[in-house]
Amino acid sequence: MDSKVNVICPYSSTVLESYGPHITKTGTAIRTMSVSSDARYIVLGFSSEYIVVHDRNNKAEPASGKEFKLNEGERVKTVQLSKDSKWMIATMVSGDKTKIVKYSFPEMVPQKERLVSFNTTCCVLTPDDSQIWFGSDSAIRALRTADLEDLFDEDVGSITDLQIYKNAFVVCPVVDQQKVYFYSIRDQCDVYSMKVHNHARTAAVHPDINIIVVGGGLEAKLVANTKEGNNVLTQYYDLVNKQLVFEQEIHSGPTHKIRWSPDGLGMASASEDGSVAIHRFGDELLQYKYDDQWVNAEK
Repeated sequence: MDSKVNVICPYSSTVLESYGPHITKTGTAIRTMSVSSDARYIVLGFSSEYIVVHDRNNKAEPASGKEFKLNEGERVKTVQLSKDSKWMIATMVSGDKTKIVKYSFPEMVPQKERLVSFNTTCCVLTPDDSQIWFGSDSAIRALRTADLEDLFDEDVGSITDLQIYKNAFVVCPVVDQQKVYFYSIRDQCDVYSMKVHNHARTAAVHPDINIIVVGGGLEAKLVANTKEGNNVLTQYYDLVNKQLVFEQEIHSGPTHKIRWSPDGLGMASASEDGSVAIHRFGDELLQYKYDDQWVNAEK
């Protein structure tokens, strides 16, 4: 498979940089990615026993990056760089076993590792890097990064995306419950939740205004087993009033990731249909105030 990573300008949608092709082993594809806080490093986890690191400052580095081979048969599920890029946590599966490993970075020398019983689907580090939160097929969990010991876990359902909000909360959309939960990082418990109108696979809270955008939809193999149909619309909710205020069709398949730009005027979304959409909004978006008259998406 010809797997590449493109760096795209959010204003012109032009490709600024391209990395790859990478591993050409049959059935291998990029499964997960983490970018360092200074944008120097791009770390890729593959659906085979490889992690690839790109150093954007190293012009002599090959386009395929630096490969690190794991144990035979291991498949990478998540990778997450620390804020100072001195260590990284990765999860990988082999058969029915899941392993969490903390590496030094960029040397990629294992420092700590642990076998766990849950199948990780996504992860996010807290702002001070002291905790790492994992989503799985059935629960949300928090571990201490220093020693990978448990801090918190709660069975809520299938989770495919996690995001930090206001440096204090973990935003957790739950696919099968059609809900979005907010967990307190300090207290390690859910403090807020809201019902949404689709199978929420990803959620992103606007950095400045009370809007949360939810994307989702069922995988194609599951659509035949539901009477509800497959809602793949991207939906905008008022976070305080818990009301759907706008929705639009961006992708033809389930949306797997949505994120806002730091200025709050750009948004990127990626879908199972193979498309990535980049949106730019006008300054009037930042003047948003909840208005009952604007709630027309359900009419």
